[in-house]
Amino acid sequence: MFEGRGAVGYDHGYDGEFFYLGLALDPNYVEGFVQGCLERIGEDEQEDEVMLRILWEDEAEEDTVLEILKAECELRPGRPQNL
Repeated sequence: MFEGRGAVGYDHGYDGEFFYLGLALDPNYVEGFVQGCLERIGEDEQEDEVMLRILWEDEAEEDTVLEILKAECELRPGRPQNL
């Protein structure tokens, strides 16, 4: 069972590069997914991370950022068995 950041999807955006469609309506999962992705991006491209974080903070751009990040991941139906 995931705890902490893993419980809200952090590990999926950072390590797994998966997005679980069954959790797409859970704001905690989406937030964790985005934060994990941004951290991973920042390891290689700090400027890209900063740009995406600024966009993510703009409520009007949240969907755009989420779609950009999901495009880099494998979309899976349902939810992970660990959550």
